[in-house]
Amino acid sequence: MTWSNDYRMKLMLVGCVVTVVLSGGSVTAELIWTQKADMPTTRYAHSTSVMGGKIYAIGGWNPNWSTLVRVDEYDPTTDTWTKKADMPTARGCTSTCVVNGKIYVIDGEKGNQPISIVEVYDPATDTWAEQTELPTKRWWLSTSVVDGIIYVIGGNAGPGGGWSHLGTVEAYDPSTDTWTRKADMPTTRSFSSTCVVDGKIYVIGGAMPGKSDVEAYDPETDTWTRKAPMPTARYLLGTSVVGGKIYAIGGWRHSANGPLYSTVEVYDPATDTWTKKGDIPVPTAGLSTSVVRGRIFVIGGALTIHNGTFVNTSAVYEYDTGFIPPFDFNSDRKVDLADMHIMVDHWGENYFLCDISPTPFGDGIVDVQDLIVLAEHLFVDYRLVAHWKLDETDGDIAYDSNSIGGNDGICHGEPAWQPTSGMIGGALVFDGADDYVSTPFILDPAKGSLSLFAWIKGGAPGQVIISQTGGFGGTWLGTNSSEGKLMTGLSDMYFGELESESVITDGQWHHIGLVYDFDALHRHLYVDGVEVTVDSDYVAGVPSDGGLYIGAGKDLEPGSLFEGLIDDVRIYDVALSAEEITAMAQ
Repeated sequence: MTWSNDYRMKLMLVGCVVTVVLSGGSVTAELIWTQKADMPTTRYAHSTSVMGGKIYAIGGWNPNWSTLVRVDEYDPTTDTWTKKADMPTARGCTSTCVVNGKIYVIDGEKGNQPISIVEVYDPATDTWAEQTELPTKRWWLSTSVVDGIIYVIGGNAGPGGGWSHLGTVEAYDPSTDTWTRKADMPTTRSFSSTCVVDGKIYVIGGAMPGKSDVEAYDPETDTWTRKAPMPTARYLLGTSVVGGKIYAIGGWRHSANGPLYSTVEVYDPATDTWTKKGDIPVPTAGLSTSVVRGRIFVIGGALTIHNGTFVNTSAVYEYDTGFIPPFDFNSDRKVDLADMHIMVDHWGENYFLCDISPTPFGDGIVDVQDLIVLAEHLFVDYRLVAHWKLDETDGDIAYDSNSIGGNDGICHGEPAWQPTSGMIGGALVFDGADDYVSTPFILDPAKGSLSLFAWIKGGAPGQVIISQTGGFGGTWLGTNSSEGKLMTGLSDMYFGELESESVITDGQWHHIGLVYDFDALHRHLYVDGVEVTVDSDYVAGVPSDGGLYIGAGKDLEPGSLFEGLIDDVRIYDVALSAEEITAMAQ
Protein backbone atom coordinates (compact mmCIF):
# COMPACT_ATOMS: atom_id res chain seq x y z
CA MET A 1 0.00 0.00 0.00
CA THR A 2 1.10 3.56 -0.60
CA TRP A 3 0.46 6.78 1.18
CA SER A 4 -1.75 9.45 -0.33
CA ASN A 5 0.08 12.61 -1.37
CA ASP A 6 -3.13 14.61 -1.18
CA TYR A 7 -2.43 16.25 2.17
CA ARG A 8 -5.25 18.44 3.41
CA MET A 9 -2.89 20.84 5.12
CA LYS A 10 0.84 21.16 4.85
CA LEU A 11 2.83 23.13 7.37
CA MET A 12 6.09 24.48 6.03
CA LEU A 13 7.55 25.38 9.37
CA VAL A 14 10.53 27.65 9.28
CA GLY A 15 10.72 27.11 13.02
CA CYS A 16 11.52 23.42 12.54
CA VAL A 17 15.17 24.07 11.78
CA VAL A 18 17.97 22.59 13.81
CA THR A 19 21.08 24.76 13.83
CA VAL A 20 24.23 23.07 15.00
CA VAL A 21 26.95 25.63 15.73
CA LEU A 22 30.38 24.17 15.39
CA SER A 23 33.91 25.47 15.50
CA GLY A 24 34.64 26.59 11.97
CA GLY A 25 31.09 26.68 10.62
CA SER A 26 27.44 25.73 11.02
CA VAL A 27 24.88 23.51 9.36
CA THR A 28 21.09 23.51 9.40
CA ALA A 29 18.83 20.48 8.99
CA GLU A 30 15.34 21.47 7.92
CA LEU A 31 12.40 19.28 8.89
CA ILE A 32 8.87 19.64 7.59
CA TRP A 33 5.85 18.61 9.66
CA THR A 34 2.41 18.11 8.13
CA GLN A 35 -0.77 19.05 9.99
CA LYS A 36 -3.53 16.50 9.52
CA ALA A 37 -7.26 16.45 10.24
CA ASP A 38 -8.05 17.40 13.84
CA MET A 39 -9.25 14.77 16.28
CA PRO A 40 -13.02 15.14 16.84
CA THR A 41 -12.46 15.48 20.59
CA THR A 42 -10.05 17.84 22.32
CA ARG A 43 -8.20 15.73 24.85
CA TYR A 44 -5.12 15.28 27.02
CA ALA A 45 -3.74 12.31 28.99
CA HIS A 46 -5.26 9.91 26.47
CA SER A 47 -3.61 6.91 24.80
CA THR A 48 -3.33 5.75 21.19
CA SER A 49 -2.68 2.36 19.62
CA VAL A 50 -2.35 1.15 16.03
CA MET A 51 -4.36 -1.73 14.57
CA GLY A 52 -4.76 -2.55 10.91
CA GLY A 53 -2.96 0.61 9.85
CA LYS A 54 -5.41 2.79 11.79
CA ILE A 55 -4.85 4.74 15.01
CA TYR A 56 -7.30 4.46 17.91
CA ALA A 57 -7.44 7.39 20.36
CA ILE A 58 -8.91 6.19 23.67
CA GLY A 59 -10.06 7.99 26.83
CA GLY A 60 -8.24 10.96 28.30
CA TRP A 61 -9.25 14.23 29.95
CA ASN A 62 -11.15 17.18 28.59
CA PRO A 63 -9.87 20.69 29.52
CA ASN A 64 -11.73 20.55 32.88
CA TRP A 65 -10.07 17.25 33.88
CA SER A 66 -13.25 15.24 33.26
CA THR A 67 -12.48 11.69 32.13
CA LEU A 68 -13.67 10.44 28.75
CA VAL A 69 -15.13 7.20 27.42
CA ARG A 70 -14.81 8.26 23.81
CA VAL A 71 -12.91 6.22 21.21
CA ASP A 72 -12.02 7.66 17.79
CA GLU A 73 -10.38 5.87 14.87
CA TYR A 74 -8.02 7.71 12.51
CA ASP A 75 -7.28 6.44 9.00
CA PRO A 76 -4.00 7.96 7.73
CA THR A 77 -4.69 6.92 4.14
CA THR A 78 -7.83 9.08 3.97
CA ASP A 79 -6.98 11.56 6.77
CA THR A 80 -10.39 10.97 8.36
CA TRP A 81 -11.73 10.22 11.85
CA THR A 82 -14.57 7.82 12.76
CA LYS A 83 -16.27 7.49 16.15
CA LYS A 84 -16.23 3.96 17.59
CA ALA A 85 -17.96 2.26 20.51
CA ASP A 86 -17.40 4.04 23.83
CA MET A 87 -15.12 2.47 26.40
CA PRO A 88 -17.18 1.06 29.33
CA THR A 89 -15.09 2.90 31.96
CA ALA A 90 -14.34 6.61 31.65
CA ARG A 91 -10.69 7.21 32.39
CA GLY A 92 -7.63 9.35 31.74
CA CYS A 93 -3.95 8.83 32.50
CA THR A 94 -4.29 5.32 31.09
CA SER A 95 -2.13 3.18 28.80
CA THR A 96 -3.07 0.99 25.84
CA CYS A 97 -1.30 -1.69 23.83
CA VAL A 98 -2.10 -4.29 21.15
CA VAL A 99 -1.92 -8.08 21.37
CA ASN A 100 -3.39 -10.46 18.76
CA GLY A 101 -5.50 -7.84 17.06
CA LYS A 102 -7.09 -6.43 20.23
CA ILE A 103 -6.39 -3.24 22.20
CA TYR A 104 -5.94 -3.58 25.96
CA VAL A 105 -6.70 -0.54 28.14
CA ILE A 106 -5.04 -0.79 31.52
CA ASP A 107 -5.65 1.21 34.69
CA GLY A 108 -5.81 4.99 34.74
CA GLU A 109 -7.77 7.60 36.70
CA LYS A 110 -11.42 8.10 37.51
CA GLY A 111 -12.74 10.63 40.03
CA ASN A 112 -9.20 11.73 40.84
CA GLN A 113 -8.35 8.24 42.05
CA PRO A 114 -6.35 5.46 40.40
CA ILE A 115 -8.23 2.38 39.18
CA SER A 116 -7.15 -1.17 38.37
CA ILE A 117 -9.72 -1.95 35.66
CA VAL A 118 -8.57 -3.71 32.46
CA GLU A 119 -10.79 -3.66 29.38
CA VAL A 120 -10.12 -5.01 25.91
CA TYR A 121 -11.40 -3.58 22.63
CA ASP A 122 -11.87 -5.63 19.46
CA PRO A 123 -11.74 -3.30 16.41
CA ALA A 124 -13.09 -6.07 14.17
CA THR A 125 -16.40 -6.15 16.05
CA ASP A 126 -16.29 -2.70 17.70
CA THR A 127 -16.99 -4.32 21.09
CA TRP A 128 -15.53 -4.24 24.60
CA ALA A 129 -14.91 -6.90 27.26
CA GLU A 130 -13.58 -6.78 30.83
CA GLN A 131 -10.45 -8.69 31.87
CA THR A 132 -8.82 -9.58 35.20
CA GLU A 133 -7.88 -6.45 37.10
CA LEU A 134 -4.29 -5.32 37.55
CA PRO A 135 -3.02 -6.40 41.00
CA THR A 136 -1.49 -2.98 41.79
CA LYS A 137 -3.93 -0.08 41.45
CA ARG A 138 -2.21 2.92 39.82
CA TRP A 139 -2.38 5.67 37.23
CA TRP A 140 0.16 7.46 35.01
CA LEU A 141 1.68 4.06 34.24
CA SER A 142 3.15 2.87 30.95
CA THR A 143 2.81 -0.42 29.04
CA SER A 144 4.72 -2.30 26.36
CA VAL A 145 4.39 -5.70 24.68
CA VAL A 146 7.12 -8.30 24.18
CA ASP A 147 6.30 -11.73 22.72
CA GLY A 148 2.58 -11.33 23.38
CA ILE A 149 3.01 -10.41 27.06
CA ILE A 150 1.99 -6.95 28.33
CA TYR A 151 4.38 -5.35 30.82
CA VAL A 152 2.89 -2.65 33.08
CA ILE A 153 5.64 -0.42 34.43
CA GLY A 154 5.75 2.26 37.10
CA GLY A 155 2.91 4.69 37.75
CA ASN A 156 1.55 6.65 40.68
CA ALA A 157 -0.37 5.47 43.73
CA GLY A 158 -2.55 8.60 43.63
CA PRO A 159 -4.03 10.60 46.50
CA GLY A 160 -4.79 7.53 48.61
CA GLY A 161 -1.21 6.33 48.26
CA GLY A 162 0.40 9.65 49.06
CA TRP A 163 1.12 10.48 45.42
CA SER A 164 4.08 8.09 45.58
CA HIS A 165 5.91 7.09 42.41
CA LEU A 166 6.18 3.35 41.84
CA GLY A 167 8.80 1.00 40.43
CA THR A 168 6.32 -1.87 40.26
CA VAL A 169 6.34 -4.13 37.18
CA GLU A 170 3.57 -6.64 36.48
CA ALA A 171 3.19 -8.82 33.39
CA TYR A 172 -0.15 -9.81 31.86
CA ASP A 173 -0.67 -12.84 29.62
CA PRO A 174 -3.82 -12.26 27.52
CA SER A 175 -3.96 -15.95 26.54
CA THR A 176 -4.54 -16.98 30.19
CA ASP A 177 -5.88 -13.67 31.58
CA THR A 178 -3.34 -13.86 34.42
CA TRP A 179 -0.82 -11.52 36.07
CA THR A 180 2.76 -12.13 37.25
CA ARG A 181 4.98 -9.87 39.37
CA LYS A 182 8.37 -8.99 37.84
CA ALA A 183 11.57 -7.30 39.05
CA ASP A 184 10.94 -3.72 40.15
CA MET A 185 12.28 -0.87 38.07
CA PRO A 186 15.34 0.65 39.83
CA THR A 187 14.02 4.22 39.47
CA THR A 188 10.54 4.76 40.87
CA ARG A 189 8.57 7.00 38.54
CA SER A 190 5.28 7.83 36.89
CA PHE A 191 4.41 9.90 33.81
CA SER A 192 7.16 8.06 31.87
CA SER A 193 6.99 6.52 28.39
CA THR A 194 8.13 3.10 27.21
CA CYS A 195 9.17 1.60 23.88
CA VAL A 196 10.41 -1.80 22.69
CA VAL A 197 13.54 -2.30 20.57
CA ASP A 198 14.96 -5.79 19.90
CA GLY A 199 12.89 -7.38 22.66
CA LYS A 200 13.94 -4.95 25.38
CA ILE A 201 11.71 -2.30 26.99
CA TYR A 202 13.16 1.19 27.37
CA VAL A 203 11.62 3.42 30.08
CA ILE A 204 12.23 7.09 29.35
CA GLY A 205 11.72 10.20 31.48
CA GLY A 206 8.88 10.56 33.96
CA ALA A 207 8.27 11.72 37.55
CA MET A 208 7.69 15.35 38.61
CA PRO A 209 9.69 17.43 38.03
CA GLY A 210 10.85 15.67 34.90
CA LYS A 211 13.54 13.01 34.95
CA SER A 212 16.15 12.28 32.31
CA ASP A 213 16.61 8.66 33.43
CA VAL A 214 16.57 5.85 30.87
CA GLU A 215 16.48 2.21 31.94
CA ALA A 216 16.16 -0.94 29.84
CA TYR A 217 14.28 -4.05 30.96
CA ASP A 218 15.09 -7.49 29.53
CA PRO A 219 12.04 -9.78 29.91
CA GLU A 220 14.14 -12.89 29.23
CA THR A 221 16.36 -12.33 32.26
CA ASP A 222 13.97 -10.14 34.31
CA THR A 223 16.79 -7.62 34.80
CA TRP A 224 17.29 -3.87 34.42
CA THR A 225 20.19 -1.87 32.93
CA ARG A 226 20.78 1.87 33.19
CA LYS A 227 21.30 3.67 29.86
CA ALA A 228 22.49 7.10 28.72
CA PRO A 229 20.15 9.78 30.12
CA MET A 230 17.88 11.80 27.87
CA PRO A 231 19.36 15.27 27.25
CA THR A 232 16.11 17.05 28.19
CA ALA A 233 14.62 15.97 31.53
CA ARG A 234 10.83 15.76 31.14
CA TYR A 235 7.65 13.79 31.71
CA LEU A 236 4.32 13.24 29.98
CA LEU A 237 6.23 12.99 26.72
CA GLY A 238 5.45 10.67 23.82
CA THR A 239 7.85 8.06 22.44
CA SER A 240 7.76 5.96 19.26
CA VAL A 241 10.17 3.62 17.47
CA VAL A 242 11.12 3.95 13.82
CA GLY A 243 14.05 2.10 12.27
CA GLY A 244 15.25 0.79 15.62
CA LYS A 245 15.53 4.29 17.12
CA ILE A 246 13.31 5.88 19.77
CA TYR A 247 11.86 9.34 19.12
CA ALA A 248 11.11 11.23 22.38
CA ILE A 249 8.67 14.09 21.73
CA GLY A 250 7.33 16.98 23.80
CA GLY A 251 6.52 16.90 27.53
CA TRP A 252 6.88 19.11 30.62
CA ARG A 253 9.63 19.82 33.06
CA HIS A 254 6.83 20.65 35.55
CA SER A 255 3.12 20.90 34.77
CA ALA A 256 2.55 23.92 37.03
CA ASN A 257 5.82 25.78 36.56
CA GLY A 258 6.94 24.71 33.09
CA PRO A 259 8.64 24.76 30.79
CA LEU A 260 6.48 23.05 28.17
CA TYR A 261 8.62 21.41 25.48
CA SER A 262 8.48 21.04 21.70
CA THR A 263 11.75 19.12 21.85
CA VAL A 264 12.39 16.01 19.74
CA GLU A 265 15.36 13.84 20.74
CA VAL A 266 16.26 10.47 19.26
CA TYR A 267 17.84 7.58 21.16
CA ASP A 268 19.83 4.87 19.39
CA PRO A 269 19.94 1.72 21.57
CA ALA A 270 22.73 0.28 19.41
CA THR A 271 25.13 3.06 20.42
CA ASP A 272 23.44 4.26 23.64
CA THR A 273 23.50 7.82 22.32
CA TRP A 274 21.05 10.70 21.86
CA THR A 275 20.71 13.24 19.04
CA LYS A 276 18.43 16.25 18.63
CA LYS A 277 15.92 16.59 15.79
CA GLY A 278 13.63 19.40 14.64
CA ASP A 279 10.99 20.51 17.13
CA ILE A 280 7.32 19.65 16.84
CA PRO A 281 5.29 22.65 15.63
CA VAL A 282 3.66 23.42 19.01
CA PRO A 283 5.00 22.72 22.53
CA THR A 284 2.80 19.92 23.91
CA ALA A 285 2.60 17.60 26.94
CA GLY A 286 0.24 14.75 27.74
CA LEU A 287 0.22 13.99 24.03
CA SER A 288 0.22 10.57 22.43
CA THR A 289 2.34 9.31 19.53
CA SER A 290 1.82 6.39 17.15
CA VAL A 291 3.63 5.08 14.07
CA VAL A 292 2.10 3.94 10.79
CA ARG A 293 4.35 3.10 7.84
CA GLY A 294 7.36 4.89 9.28
CA ARG A 295 5.46 8.11 9.97
CA ILE A 296 5.04 9.40 13.51
CA PHE A 297 1.66 10.91 14.37
CA VAL A 298 1.59 13.33 17.32
CA ILE A 299 -2.00 13.49 18.62
CA GLY A 300 -3.64 15.88 21.08
CA GLY A 301 -2.20 16.99 24.41
CA ALA A 302 -2.02 20.09 26.61
CA LEU A 303 -0.71 23.40 25.24
CA THR A 304 -0.18 25.18 28.56
CA ILE A 305 0.86 24.67 32.14
CA HIS A 306 -2.15 24.35 34.42
CA ASN A 307 -3.90 26.55 36.96
CA GLY A 308 -6.96 24.43 37.61
CA THR A 309 -7.59 23.82 33.90
CA PHE A 310 -5.59 23.04 30.78
CA VAL A 311 -5.76 24.40 27.27
CA ASN A 312 -5.96 21.15 25.33
CA THR A 313 -5.64 20.51 21.61
CA SER A 314 -7.19 18.20 19.07
CA ALA A 315 -4.40 18.85 16.58
CA VAL A 316 -2.61 16.03 14.76
CA TYR A 317 0.87 16.40 13.26
CA GLU A 318 2.69 13.91 11.06
CA TYR A 319 6.45 13.57 10.80
CA ASP A 320 7.83 11.51 7.90
CA THR A 321 11.01 9.83 9.14
CA GLY A 322 11.90 8.50 5.67
CA PHE A 323 10.57 6.18 3.02
CA ILE A 324 9.35 2.87 4.34
CA PRO A 325 8.63 0.35 1.57
CA PRO A 326 5.29 -1.48 1.72
CA PHE A 327 6.90 -4.87 2.39
CA ASP A 328 9.14 -3.63 5.20
CA PHE A 329 7.03 -4.68 8.18
CA ASN A 330 9.56 -3.73 10.89
CA SER A 331 10.41 -0.33 9.35
CA ASP A 332 14.16 -0.91 8.98
CA ARG A 333 14.04 -0.14 5.22
CA LYS A 334 15.19 -3.64 4.34
CA VAL A 335 13.01 -6.53 3.20
CA ASP A 336 14.56 -9.63 4.72
CA LEU A 337 13.91 -12.70 6.85
CA ALA A 338 12.87 -10.54 9.80
CA ASP A 339 9.88 -9.36 7.75
CA MET A 340 9.09 -12.94 6.76
CA HIS A 341 9.07 -13.90 10.46
CA ILE A 342 6.53 -11.15 11.14
CA MET A 343 4.31 -12.48 8.36
CA VAL A 344 4.54 -16.02 9.73
CA ASP A 345 3.67 -14.76 13.21
CA HIS A 346 0.40 -13.39 11.81
CA TRP A 347 -0.37 -16.30 9.46
CA GLY A 348 -4.09 -16.84 8.98
CA GLU A 349 -4.98 -13.54 10.66
CA ASN A 350 -6.69 -10.44 9.33
CA TYR A 351 -3.52 -8.41 9.86
CA PHE A 352 -3.35 -5.23 7.78
CA LEU A 353 0.42 -4.84 7.72
CA CYS A 354 1.11 -8.24 6.16
CA ASP A 355 -2.05 -8.56 4.04
CA ILE A 356 -0.38 -7.35 0.83
CA SER A 357 -2.10 -9.48 -1.84
CA PRO A 358 -4.08 -8.90 -3.93
CA THR A 359 -2.96 -5.29 -4.22
CA PRO A 360 -3.68 -2.70 -3.09
CA PHE A 361 -5.68 -3.65 0.03
CA GLY A 362 -5.37 -7.42 0.46
CA ASP A 363 -8.17 -9.91 0.99
CA GLY A 364 -8.59 -9.95 4.77
CA ILE A 365 -6.24 -12.83 5.57
CA VAL A 366 -2.49 -13.40 5.64
CA ASP A 367 -1.88 -16.46 3.49
CA VAL A 368 0.30 -17.99 0.79
CA GLN A 369 -0.63 -15.25 -1.71
CA ASP A 370 0.91 -12.66 0.58
CA LEU A 371 4.00 -14.84 1.03
CA ILE A 372 4.47 -15.04 -2.74
CA VAL A 373 4.42 -11.23 -3.02
CA LEU A 374 6.84 -10.85 -0.12
CA ALA A 375 9.21 -13.42 -1.68
CA GLU A 376 9.33 -11.35 -4.87
CA HIS A 377 10.73 -8.43 -2.86
CA LEU A 378 12.87 -10.37 -0.41
CA PHE A 379 16.41 -9.11 0.20
CA VAL A 380 15.71 -5.70 -1.30
CA ASP A 381 17.58 -2.98 0.60
CA TYR A 382 15.66 0.28 0.25
CA ARG A 383 18.50 2.17 1.90
CA LEU A 384 20.54 1.62 -1.26
CA VAL A 385 19.87 4.69 -3.41
CA ALA A 386 22.34 4.00 -6.21
CA HIS A 387 24.34 0.94 -7.30
CA TRP A 388 26.59 0.90 -10.34
CA LYS A 389 27.76 -2.70 -10.77
CA LEU A 390 29.93 -1.66 -13.75
CA ASP A 391 29.35 -5.07 -15.32
CA GLU A 392 28.39 -3.83 -18.78
CA THR A 393 30.19 -5.18 -21.83
CA ASP A 394 29.94 -2.14 -24.12
CA GLY A 395 28.31 1.24 -24.59
CA ASP A 396 28.65 4.58 -22.82
CA ILE A 397 26.04 4.05 -20.05
CA ALA A 398 26.91 2.80 -16.56
CA TYR A 399 23.54 1.52 -15.42
CA ASP A 400 22.19 2.06 -11.91
CA SER A 401 20.93 -1.40 -10.94
CA ASN A 402 19.45 -0.66 -7.54
CA SER A 403 15.81 -1.33 -6.69
CA ILE A 404 14.68 2.22 -7.44
CA GLY A 405 16.95 3.12 -10.36
CA GLY A 406 17.08 6.35 -12.29
CA ASN A 407 20.71 7.28 -11.62
CA ASP A 408 22.41 5.90 -14.71
CA GLY A 409 25.89 7.29 -15.35
CA ILE A 410 27.39 8.53 -18.62
CA CYS A 411 30.90 7.43 -19.61
CA HIS A 412 33.26 10.17 -20.83
CA GLY A 413 36.52 9.54 -22.67
CA GLU A 414 36.79 5.87 -23.45
CA PRO A 415 36.87 3.87 -20.20
CA ALA A 416 37.10 0.20 -21.11
CA TRP A 417 34.63 -2.42 -19.93
CA GLN A 418 36.24 -5.55 -18.48
CA PRO A 419 33.36 -8.07 -18.20
CA THR A 420 35.39 -10.74 -16.37
CA SER A 421 38.13 -8.77 -14.63
CA GLY A 422 36.25 -7.17 -11.73
CA MET A 423 36.17 -8.10 -8.11
CA ILE A 424 32.44 -8.83 -8.49
CA GLY A 425 31.72 -9.69 -12.12
CA GLY A 426 33.04 -7.03 -14.45
CA ALA A 427 34.74 -3.69 -13.84
CA LEU A 428 35.55 -0.43 -15.61
CA VAL A 429 39.11 0.55 -16.50
CA PHE A 430 40.04 4.25 -16.36
CA ASP A 431 43.14 5.55 -18.19
CA GLY A 432 43.99 8.48 -15.87
CA ALA A 433 43.84 10.94 -18.76
CA ASP A 434 40.25 11.73 -19.75
CA ASP A 435 38.11 8.80 -18.58
CA TYR A 436 35.37 9.31 -15.99
CA VAL A 437 31.66 8.64 -15.34
CA SER A 438 29.16 11.41 -14.52
CA THR A 439 25.91 10.75 -12.66
CA PRO A 440 22.86 12.80 -11.67
CA PHE A 441 22.47 14.33 -8.22
CA ILE A 442 22.12 11.60 -5.58
CA LEU A 443 22.46 13.01 -2.03
CA ASP A 444 23.08 16.32 -0.26
CA PRO A 445 25.57 15.73 2.63
CA ALA A 446 24.01 18.62 4.56
CA LYS A 447 20.67 16.84 4.86
CA GLY A 448 21.44 13.36 6.12
CA SER A 449 23.74 10.40 6.52
CA LEU A 450 25.38 8.60 3.64
CA SER A 451 27.54 5.53 3.06
CA LEU A 452 29.67 5.15 -0.10
CA PHE A 453 31.62 2.04 -1.14
CA ALA A 454 33.61 0.77 -4.10
CA TRP A 455 36.15 -1.86 -5.07
CA ILE A 456 39.29 -0.38 -6.61
CA LYS A 457 42.58 -1.69 -8.02
CA GLY A 458 45.42 0.62 -8.96
CA GLY A 459 45.40 4.38 -8.78
CA ALA A 460 48.14 6.79 -7.80
CA PRO A 461 48.69 9.48 -5.14
CA GLY A 462 46.36 12.47 -5.55
CA GLN A 463 43.84 10.66 -7.70
CA VAL A 464 40.09 10.73 -6.98
CA ILE A 465 37.71 7.77 -6.95
CA ILE A 466 34.40 9.57 -6.24
CA SER A 467 33.69 13.31 -6.11
CA GLN A 468 30.61 15.53 -5.98
CA THR A 469 30.32 18.44 -8.37
CA GLY A 470 28.75 21.84 -7.84
CA GLY A 471 28.17 23.98 -4.75
CA PHE A 472 30.42 22.93 -1.88
CA GLY A 473 31.04 19.50 -3.35
CA GLY A 474 34.44 17.86 -3.29
CA THR A 475 36.28 14.59 -3.00
CA TRP A 476 34.20 11.92 -1.30
CA LEU A 477 36.83 9.19 -1.75
CA GLY A 478 40.38 9.64 -3.00
CA THR A 479 44.05 9.28 -2.17
CA ASN A 480 46.41 11.77 -0.57
CA SER A 481 48.89 13.48 -2.84
CA SER A 482 52.06 12.06 -1.32
CA GLU A 483 51.61 8.38 -0.48
CA GLY A 484 48.32 7.15 -1.93
CA LYS A 485 46.58 6.83 1.43
CA LEU A 486 42.79 6.73 1.52
CA MET A 487 41.24 10.12 2.35
CA THR A 488 38.00 12.06 2.08
CA GLY A 489 37.47 15.73 1.43
CA LEU A 490 33.77 15.67 2.26
CA SER A 491 33.11 18.97 4.08
CA ASP A 492 36.80 19.88 3.87
CA MET A 493 35.98 23.55 3.16
CA TYR A 494 35.13 24.04 6.83
CA PHE A 495 36.54 21.02 8.62
CA GLY A 496 39.53 19.83 6.61
CA GLU A 497 40.28 16.47 5.04
CA LEU A 498 40.14 13.16 6.90
CA GLU A 499 43.15 11.03 6.03
CA SER A 500 43.92 7.43 6.95
CA GLU A 501 47.21 5.57 7.22
CA SER A 502 46.09 2.94 4.70
CA VAL A 503 47.79 2.97 1.30
CA ILE A 504 45.36 1.72 -1.36
CA THR A 505 47.46 2.32 -4.51
CA ASP A 506 49.50 -0.91 -4.20
CA GLY A 507 47.96 -2.63 -7.23
CA GLN A 508 45.78 -4.95 -5.13
CA TRP A 509 42.00 -5.03 -4.92
CA HIS A 510 40.67 -3.02 -1.97
CA HIS A 511 37.15 -2.43 -0.75
CA ILE A 512 37.04 1.21 0.32
CA GLY A 513 34.26 3.16 2.01
CA LEU A 514 33.13 6.46 3.49
CA VAL A 515 30.38 6.68 6.11
CA TYR A 516 29.11 10.10 7.11
CA ASP A 517 26.95 9.83 10.24
CA PHE A 518 24.64 12.84 10.19
CA ASP A 519 23.45 12.22 13.76
CA ALA A 520 26.91 11.85 15.32
CA LEU A 521 28.50 14.37 12.90
CA HIS A 522 31.49 12.15 12.14
CA ARG A 523 33.17 10.80 8.99
CA HIS A 524 34.45 7.22 9.00
CA LEU A 525 36.82 5.65 6.45
CA TYR A 526 36.95 1.90 5.80
CA VAL A 527 39.45 -0.32 3.97
CA ASP A 528 38.66 -3.99 3.36
CA GLY A 529 35.84 -3.97 5.90
CA VAL A 530 37.87 -2.38 8.71
CA GLU A 531 37.49 1.16 10.00
CA VAL A 532 40.85 2.86 9.49
CA THR A 533 40.06 6.35 10.81
CA VAL A 534 37.24 8.51 12.20
CA ASP A 535 36.89 12.20 13.04
CA SER A 536 37.85 13.17 16.58
CA ASP A 537 35.61 16.26 16.47
CA TYR A 538 32.21 17.15 15.04
CA VAL A 539 32.05 17.56 11.26
CA ALA A 540 28.90 18.87 9.59
CA GLY A 541 28.00 18.09 6.00
CA VAL A 542 28.06 21.16 3.77
CA PRO A 543 25.31 21.62 1.16
CA SER A 544 25.79 20.52 -2.42
CA ASP A 545 23.26 19.60 -5.09
CA GLY A 546 25.70 18.50 -7.79
CA GLY A 547 26.03 15.13 -9.46
CA LEU A 548 28.92 12.72 -8.95
CA TYR A 549 32.04 11.94 -10.90
CA ILE A 550 33.35 8.38 -10.71
CA GLY A 551 37.07 8.38 -11.45
CA ALA A 552 37.72 12.13 -11.35
CA GLY A 553 37.86 15.23 -9.17
CA LYS A 554 34.97 17.70 -9.10
CA ASP A 555 36.70 20.12 -11.48
CA LEU A 556 38.30 17.42 -13.66
CA GLU A 557 41.63 18.91 -12.66
CA PRO A 558 44.81 17.29 -14.08
CA GLY A 559 46.17 14.63 -11.80
CA SER A 560 42.77 13.87 -10.24
CA LEU A 561 41.61 11.39 -12.88
CA PHE A 562 41.90 7.79 -11.73
CA GLU A 563 44.09 5.22 -13.47
CA GLY A 564 43.01 1.67 -12.70
CA LEU A 565 39.89 -0.45 -12.17
CA ILE A 566 36.72 0.56 -10.28
CA ASP A 567 33.97 -1.94 -9.52
CA ASP A 568 30.64 -2.16 -7.69
CA VAL A 569 30.01 1.42 -6.52
CA ARG A 570 27.21 1.70 -3.92
CA ILE A 571 25.60 4.66 -2.16
CA TYR A 572 23.24 4.36 0.83
CA ASP A 573 21.25 7.16 2.46
CA VAL A 574 22.03 5.89 5.97
CA ALA A 575 25.14 5.31 8.05
CA LEU A 576 25.70 1.56 7.75
CA SER A 577 26.92 -0.38 10.75
CA ALA A 578 30.44 -1.76 11.02
CA GLU A 579 29.04 -5.30 10.85
CA GLU A 580 27.26 -4.58 7.57
CA ILE A 581 30.39 -3.04 6.08
CA THR A 582 32.55 -6.00 7.11
CA ALA A 583 30.08 -8.41 5.49
CA MET A 584 30.06 -6.36 2.28
CA ALA A 585 33.85 -6.52 1.98
CA GLN A 586 34.05 -10.29 2.34
